[in-house]
Amino acid sequence: MDPITLFPIGTYQPSPFPAPLWLMELLLVVGFFLHAIPMNIALMGGITSAVFLFKGKNQPDSYEQRAGKQLAAALPIVTTAAITNGIVPLLFLQILYGPLVYTSSILMAVPWLSILFLLVIGYYGLYIFNYGQKKFGDKSPWFLLASSIVFMVIAFFFSNNMTLMLTPQKFLPLYQASPSGMHLNLDEPTLIPRFLHFALGAIAVTGLGIGSFGLYYKNRDAGYSNWLIKTGASLFLAITLLQTIVGPWFLFSLPADVQHQFLDLEHGIIGKTHFASHLLLTSFGLDAIALIAMGIAYVKGSTKAFTVGLISALLLVGGMVEIRHLVRVFSTQTIINPSNHPVEPQSAILGIFLVLFVALIGYLIWLGKQVHKAYQNK
Repeated sequence: MDPITLFPIGTYQPSPFPAPLWLMELLLVVGFFLHAIPMNIALMGGITSAVFLFKGKNQPDSYEQRAGKQLAAALPIVTTAAITNGIVPLLFLQILYGPLVYTSSILMAVPWLSILFLLVIGYYGLYIFNYGQKKFGDKSPWFLLASSIVFMVIAFFFSNNMTLMLTPQKFLPLYQASPSGMHLNLDEPTLIPRFLHFALGAIAVTGLGIGSFGLYYKNRDAGYSNWLIKTGASLFLAITLLQTIVGPWFLFSLPADVQHQFLDLEHGIIGKTHFASHLLLTSFGLDAIALIAMGIAYVKGSTKAFTVGLISALLLVGGMVEIRHLVRVFSTQTIINPSNHPVEPQSAILGIFLVLFVALIGYLIWLGKQVHKAYQNK
C-alpha cells in the first residue's frame, strides 16, 4: 500500500512542479540560509541589547550603552530582512511538502495563525524602544525584552509545526481528540532539543553580528572596535560550547533510522548516506575552527582571528541548514517523495523568480548599508 494512504494527508497539487526538484531544493536551502542569519539576530538581539543597556545604565557613555542602542536601532531593519527572506523557503516548503505541512498547520491552526499578530506586536515593541526612549527612560529596554520573548514564542510555534509535519501518524489521533486547531506537538522527543539548539544558535549568531560591527569600527574607533570584537567572540564561544551538549541531544533524539543516515556508531562513524555523514563531520570541523579563532579573538581582540571565525561560523550555519533539510528528507521519504511528482518547467515564471531573487540580493546589500548608517549615526 502507498504510505500516503495510511495517513489523513492530502496529495500533491494536480499541476506538475514548475521547476526541477534539485533547483527547488537548492532555493529552499539557500533561501532559508538567507532567512536564518537576520532571523537569529532578530530573535535574540533584543535580549542582548537590553542586557547591554541595563548593565550600562549608570554609565551613559559606556560601550555597553553605545552597543545596546546601536543594536536596538538595527533590529527593525534586521527583522524586516528576516521576514522578507522567510518568504522564499516557506514557499518552496509548501510546494515540496505541502501534503504534510498543510495538514500539520490545520491541526495547530490557532497558534499558527496567531504568528501574524505576534509578529506585529514584537515588531512594534522594537519601534516603541527606538522612538520612546525619552518617554519611558530606564524602562524602555523592557520593550526589547518583550519583543524577543514574543519572537521566541513565534519560533516555538514554528518548531512545533516543523516537527509535527514529520510525524503524520499523529494527525488522525490529534484531530479525533479535538478538531479545534489548538494542538501543539509537545510530546515530540525532538521538539525541546531542536528548539533549544536553534534558540542558542541565535545568541551565537548575534555575537557574530556584534563582532562584525567591531570590524566596521576598526579604523574609526579602535577601543570600541576591540570591545565589540571581544564581546561578540565571548558570546559566540560561550554559547557554542553549550551547543556541544544540546547539539548531540538533538541528534540522538531523532528516530534511529534518521540518526543512522548521519552516523552509525555500531559499525563505524559513517552512516548510510555518505553525503550526510561527511557534511556532519565537516560541520564539526568548522565548529572547531570557529571556536579556536574566536578564542584568539576574545583574548587578543584580533580582527583577523575574528574574520576567520566569522567565515567558519557562517559556513557552519550553512551546513546546519542543509542538515536540517536532510532530516526532513530522511523523515518523510517513506511517506511522500517529491521526486516522483511530474515536472514541467515554466521558463517564464522561473525567469521572473530568478530576477526577483537577484533583486532580493541587491536589496540585502542596500539593507546592510542602512544598518551601517544606523550604527554610525548613534
